[in-house]
Amino acid sequence: MTCPKCSGQMKTYDRLGVHVDQCDNCKGIFLDKGELEQIVAAEEQFNAPPPPLEYGGRQQPPPPQYRGRPDSPAPYGRGRGYSDSPSPYGYGGKRRKRSFLDQLFD
Repeated sequence: MTCPKCSGQMKTYDRLGVHVDQCDNCKGIFLDKGELEQIVAAEEQFNAPPPPLEYGGRQQPPPPQYRGRPDSPAPYGRGRGYSDSPSPYGYGGKRRKRSFLDQLFD
C-alpha cells in the first residue's frame, strides 16, 4: 500500500482492535473507513464513569480514627511532617490517567 501524502510504503498495525496504516517515510497515520468512529466509541467507553457498586444491604464500619493508647494524643499533622518540608523523592506527584488514544499510539 502506498501513502497518499508522500507515495511512501505503508505498514499496517492492529492496535487494541483498531486497524491503523502508518507511512514509513512521513510517519503519517491513516485510518480505514469506520475506524475513526470505532476509536471515538472506544475513547468514550474508556472515559465513562464506572457502574455503581451494589451493596449487600450491610454498610461497612467506619475506619478507626487513631490506633494508639487512649490516653496518648494523636500525632502532629497526621504523621506528614512539617508543611514547609519538601516531599520525599517519588511521592506526591499525580499521574495522569492514560487515555485510550495514548495507549493506541504508544
